[in-house]
Amino acid sequence: MHQLKRLFLIVLGLTFVGGIGTGAWIGTLLAAPPKKAASLERRVHDFRQHFDLDATQERQLKTVLADYDHKKGKIKATLTAEQLRQIRALEAASRKRIRLILTGPQRTEYDKLVGSR
Repeated sequence: MHQLKRLFLIVLGLTFVGGIGTGAWIGTLLAAPPKKAASLERRVHDFRQHFDLDATQERQLKTVLADYDHKKGKIKATLTAEQLRQIRALEAASRKRIRLILTGPQRTEYDKLVGSR
């Protein structure tokens, strides 16, 4: 059960990260698990366009998004107060993880988007 809760926290945290944008298109980057591989590619494409990602960044982002999709598919628990606390910590960790993928100017833009939420 502890592992299931942890997976739920990861998914919820990454969902938060998906909502960093100022438009509906960024909200869809991580909001729902893809029904097929094209959805993952679409989300990476959206990030690529907004942040001008290089090939290494794209591979890293695909890893993050695929991990999110996989873990979200396993979650079946309900949210508790403790999980909410853990989700907030996970959100911060996920934002840091995404920032590591981005270049300096990309981080500046990302920080503006994250700060608007």
